[in-house]
Amino acid sequence: MPLIAVALASALSALPHIAWERERSEDAHQLTLCQIHRDQLMDRAESMDTHQQAKAVCDLLAREYRQKWDFDAHDALAAQAVDIDELVRRGDAVEVPPGKADYVFD
Repeated sequence: MPLIAVALASALSALPHIAWERERSEDAHQLTLCQIHRDQLMDRAESMDTHQQAKAVCDLLAREYRQKWDFDAHDALAAQAVDIDELVRRGDAVEVPPGKADYVFD
């Protein structure tokens, strides 16, 4: 079993680095939370000044998000990722049929 894990890890190590997805999702999450807070301020009838400040912060975050994440470049990078079926077809990974222990249901 450990040999299979080593073989799979070495095959997957050649895949492109896609850690940017986590940072992109964190930025999107932060922008979404800002927009939710801005909308809550408007619904609670907070002072117009407070709402305008929240709107300005959200607009700034949205601009930064748009500038930082060039979607075309990142989509092209993600398209380069190889799936397991491709690795098996190329012979870089081996498909192992399930054993009897894999079919045990508790």
